[in-house]
Amino acid sequence: MARIENIGVLDVSDIVPELAQQITEIANVGVIIESEESQILLKNCKKINIGATMKLPKDVKVKFIIQNGEMKIDKDFLEGLLDHIIFLVNGSLFVENDVDVNLFDEKVYSMIVNGELVCTKKLAGVAQSKGTISGKILKYNNDYKYIEGNVKLTNGFLKGLRPNSKLAFKQLELVEDVDIKLLEEKIANIQVLEKLILVDELEDNIAEYIDEYYAVSKILIPDGVKDIRYIDDDISLNDSSIKKYNHDVLYVDGDVDVFLDNDVMFSKYIDKLFCNTVICNEKTYEIIKDNISNDVEVKIIKGKLLKNSGNMTLTGEIEEEVTIRNMGKLILDEKLDYDKFDMNVVSMSNYGLILAPENKLSIVKNKLVENYGKLMSLEEKEINEKNKADQVDEEILYANVGELKL
Repeated sequence: MARIENIGVLDVSDIVPELAQQITEIANVGVIIESEESQILLKNCKKINIGATMKLPKDVKVKFIIQNGEMKIDKDFLEGLLDHIIFLVNGSLFVENDVDVNLFDEKVYSMIVNGELVCTKKLAGVAQSKGTISGKILKYNNDYKYIEGNVKLTNGFLKGLRPNSKLAFKQLELVEDVDIKLLEEKIANIQVLEKLILVDELEDNIAEYIDEYYAVSKILIPDGVKDIRYIDDDISLNDSSIKKYNHDVLYVDGDVDVFLDNDVMFSKYIDKLFCNTVICNEKTYEIIKDNISNDVEVKIIKGKLLKNSGNMTLTGEIEEEVTIRNMGKLILDEKLDYDKFDMNVVSMSNYGLILAPENKLSIVKNKLVENYGKLMSLEEKEINEKNKADQVDEEILYANVGELKL
């Protein structure tokens, strides 16, 4: 008896009966490539934690291209392929606008994208029909050039363009004066797929160049504001971390936790804060409220925010009011004072795993206002680990391989 585990792509489509009889378990595999014959041969094999399964006809021969991160493909890339291709991308797949539908259909047998697909509108249908896209699909106009990332439209950027360029951006930032004559020469049309960050005073000059301008999601910065700090992730601000700013306008593409212990002059460091959501307590809100953009959602919580995105164990006593936000693994220890926990934990939001003693689970459940993760007893986890250790050891046939064909 043997098992196969921790394989990126496992191709069993041509497996022989003798080998199939030996395999009792396949676990932790990103993608399994099967055939009708292999499904029959492995019908009694236990399959655990399989990301995706792909069934190939017996007579089809394909090559795999595996990419973790960003990948760009264009006409030259596809024309250089000699075989049908299956793309397996964990990240972002960008398809340039010179790829036509027939070429894509001819060369790409299938695709699995865990993340983001960016392609022209004409290609979106055939791309979706080729497999599974677990994430966003961004579709840009067919004759436009797509530019990834958060792009600042400046005179320097414009000078590098060809005349009458048609450009598509995921996110575009226009916060400084540009030469209008240069803009007229270089830009024919602009498509913004997700967000436009624009200073009020530039709106009249730029709006006519942007497709469906009034339908675009936008952030309008008040006139006179020039220097913007852009951050593309959640951040936390406290008495110490706020000191690295100096009258900045802060635009955060995410949430901001703000907890100020002292009477900090918030405007000395941050003139204006733009973000999705501000999370703070009542005291902090009174300090920062005049410097938050009107369209920012505000969540006021009680006490301090205890935020876990890794591996954290709580034990002993919780002496002050806290709101817990768990995005990792949180262990509530046997030695944690659950009377103090019940008294001082205002609420909990769980997006990960919380472990607690069996007889304390009800206390924990009462504190959960959001639970998109898992709550498990320490005893249950111990039993699971013991059962796994007590299982009869099987021979590991293959393990920890990126791509394997049997």
